[in-house]
Amino acid sequence: MSLRFDFESGTLKQDLAELPEKMLEGACEEIVQVVTIMKGLAQANVRVDTGSLRDSIRVERGGQGKNWREIRVRAGGYITNPKTGRMVDYAAIVEMKYPYMAPAWQAVCHDLIALIKRGVMQEVTL
Repeated sequence: MSLRFDFESGTLKQDLAELPEKMLEGACEEIVQVVTIMKGLAQANVRVDTGSLRDSIRVERGGQGKNWREIRVRAGGYITNPKTGRMVDYAAIVEMKYPYMAPAWQAVCHDLIALIKRGVMQEVTL
């Protein structure tokens, strides 16, 4: 998907109005790709007993109002641990003792700005 400025047909004003939205979407697409890699790294690095914590690691995209583009990598919550019968509520405790999210973030964060710039620029075609 890209935005092409058409100086011939008189739609330049509309094209310019859509530009910020297109640029944001391009940035979000790149961020989603990066955090999907982060999710996989976190799943590979987390300590596994039953696999419930590993299976609970996910990418969430949502939010409300101006924050509808919030993108998160989360762990815990909706998966039930078969040993305890409780929802996975220990993700933060495991992270503090045996980090799995922080190393995953460190592995992907160094390229994030360049990828966001690429995503934005791909949405703008002159």
